[in-house]
Amino acid sequence: MSALEGKLAVVTGATSGIGAALVDRLTARRDRGADMPDVSDDERSRSERYLDELFGPGAGACHSAFLDRLPPPLRDMLHGYHVLESDTRHLSIAENYLLGMTVLCAQRSWGPAAMFAKTLVHLGVPRAKLLEAIARLAMWVGGITAAEAASHIQRALAEYDQHGPASLDAWFPKVAP
Repeated sequence: MSALEGKLAVVTGATSGIGAALVDRLTARRDRGADMPDVSDDERSRSERYLDELFGPGAGACHSAFLDRLPPPLRDMLHGYHVLESDTRHLSIAENYLLGMTVLCAQRSWGPAAMFAKTLVHLGVPRAKLLEAIARLAMWVGGITAAEAASHIQRALAEYDQHGPASLDAWFPKVAP
């Protein structure tokens, strides 16, 4: 098995957002015969710090409570994504979320796309930029899907206008002290 095949065997869809370093680390563990690990305390804390920086103190712990409802491999993958997102050497956080929103719209994953749109507005990205990205999506996925995406994103923006950051509460359940 080639190194590339090994990486793909470890994480299906490796091109869907897992950083090469994470894939390499998981591949090395697998090659040593180790079980796939739970996310390290360091990765979880880095993920939480990143979310605290974006959404305010305590947001990371609240989002971890949301992720803790998921099966451990998926939970750990999402914490890894947050750590990857926090690396802004080549893509800003806003660029990452804009890319994510458009890809999620192309996949017709309306709920996560709407949350990404709300996050972008929370980060100060102009609504016009979000709507322009969705309009340009038509070049890649066709007008019908882009029009449907525009409807969902406009609804998400209206929810953010009405409720502000509270419209993101599904991602941040309150944690008991």
